[in-house]
Amino acid sequence: MPKLSSDNLASQRERAYRALRRLLILQQIEPGGRLREPHWSQRLKVHRSALREAFARLAAEGMIRRGDRTGYFVPELSAVDLAEITKLRLALECLAIDEVCAAESPDLEPMIQAGEEFARFLEGEYSLGAIEADRRFHESLIDAARMSRLSDLYQRAPLPLIHGDVEEPDQWRQACVRTLDEHRRIIEALKARDADRAKRTLREHLAHLLMLPLRH
Repeated sequence: MPKLSSDNLASQRERAYRALRRLLILQQIEPGGRLREPHWSQRLKVHRSALREAFARLAAEGMIRRGDRTGYFVPELSAVDLAEITKLRLALECLAIDEVCAAESPDLEPMIQAGEEFARFLEGEYSLGAIEADRRFHESLIDAARMSRLSDLYQRAPLPLIHGDVEEPDQWRQACVRTLDEHRRIIEALKARDADRAKRTLREHLAHLLMLPLRH
């Protein structure tokens, strides 16, 4: 490939980073596998130098891991990893709830929109759309706190709360219905400036993540 300008390199790096991060969050890249540069450079249509910079950024966030010798790999999350990430998310989101409830005019509209999107995807039984809408809901809660450092920390724990590979379709739908109800209850508590109620619902919401049986 010809040499890229600095602007072009930055643009491709950002595009590769965002595309890979989304695929990782949606669990569309097999855990334990190596991220091979030729494949992803061609698939994302980016220069390999831009791809390597995107890999390095994702590794710094804990999304992927550098191999002992060379290359990057998608980590396999154990039950302990899932528990740690869930506890971290709970702590960060509870802080966001406190900040939102203390704010004079918190912006809850992005959370409300994400909740409505989730409901539409549930109605259409589109699992990947539901997972992404669920992610946007929680990221909107963090953003509503208006703390840039909090947002930076949260980027290191982007665990989806509803998995696309649940064994039974009925079980997936039940999990989504429960999630939709919990989203709405969190929003209502935030509107009422009831931080304790919002945090209780959030704890219930995140606890379900560790109890959802997945296909092995």
